[in-house]
Amino acid sequence: MTEEFIHYIWYYKKYNSLPLRTECNQEIEVINPGESNNHAGPDFFNAKIKIGGTLWAGNVEVHIRASDWFEHMHQTDKAYDNVILHVVEVSDATIKRSNGEPIPVLKLQCPVRLYREYLRLKSSVQWLACAGKLHNINPLEISLWLQRMLVERLEYKMYNIQRILDQTTQNWDETFYRLLFRSFGFGVNGDPFALLAQSIPLKVLLKYSDKLPLLEALLFGQAGFLMGDFKDAYLISLKKDYRFLQQKHGLHPIEVHLWRFLRLRPSNFPTIRIAQLAALLVELKGVFGRLINNARLKDIEHLLEVNVSEYWREHYVMQKKSDKKNKSLGSNSKNGIIINTIVPYLFAFGTITGNQTVVKRALDWLINLKAENNSVLDKWKEQNIKVNNAGDSQALIYLSNNYCKPKKCLRCSIGHKVLTIKNTE
Repeated sequence: MTEEFIHYIWYYKKYNSLPLRTECNQEIEVINPGESNNHAGPDFFNAKIKIGGTLWAGNVEVHIRASDWFEHMHQTDKAYDNVILHVVEVSDATIKRSNGEPIPVLKLQCPVRLYREYLRLKSSVQWLACAGKLHNINPLEISLWLQRMLVERLEYKMYNIQRILDQTTQNWDETFYRLLFRSFGFGVNGDPFALLAQSIPLKVLLKYSDKLPLLEALLFGQAGFLMGDFKDAYLISLKKDYRFLQQKHGLHPIEVHLWRFLRLRPSNFPTIRIAQLAALLVELKGVFGRLINNARLKDIEHLLEVNVSEYWREHYVMQKKSDKKNKSLGSNSKNGIIINTIVPYLFAFGTITGNQTVVKRALDWLINLKAENNSVLDKWKEQNIKVNNAGDSQALIYLSNNYCKPKKCLRCSIGHKVLTIKNTE
């Protein structure tokens, strides 16, 4: 067996024979298997177990072999002195606490068919190990697990937001400003947009948030796009303004080679995204709270209906004219910014400040936004899993990336149900 599987059968009480007995033939009654620990220290905390009629409260350690205790050097770690039970597949050593007391050992057994099904899931070459079994799962149980996945995804994003908060001395406006910039990279150019945000102090940006030409000079200059020689009057003016702003504020541009154009549609070129971002910043006029404190999703969508300045309506890149065209954010782009930036920020703000109204608003917005479209979600639809809104799509994307791809079936509620189905056939 694998250690992961022993964890599973211990926590979910899937072991074979009852009553359980230690290697010293003392009867074991598991009142509480403990809380799984994903950090340093024993595998399960706060377990409650009766051993030989005596109630013990403490930790449980799990290994394939009892001798793994020494392989992992637990005998030198005082944190393991509070282990009340050592759960193993093979009992090949006597384990003692630092004071010489032996630690009771449970040699755990499980149904062979359960382990075989686990191995089948782990060895599956399909994108979804449990494909073909989902139709046997109660849709309500799938729905409940997806709700959990959505919250877990938002919590994961919240940790990243907390990291930026720490970098900005708990400045929520600065944090949102950095998140907003990254979102305009739409994945491919996310990193250079993040660097662009870090290269311009928020207080400098706010000085020019009501002057589009200066704001464009600031953004394109810091992005490294104004280093060449230009013939267009617009670009000459932009470069002149940037040189003044650069000297005034002591700015240093990022490397222009960081930006990616290859295999992107022209509408997604970083030059167009920067022009759109500049227009949005002017619309916001530096008041980032307009995107956060507004309770109506329609108002947020309206704020994102920005268009580029005159020059960029006739260009996708500098000095190469194209047919004149409005280049506003498309509906998918707007949804992406709301789903991946504004909603997580709202969730984090509400959670960290204890404002449950804001947390609820974030979740409500996801339910009211259209689901994303991508190949991952298409595969779920092929399994007859409904993707009704952005909450569903976000949950399924997170489930795919964090449970299905790494085959963490034993940590997935759906995986548990699939194992049960196999063993009741």
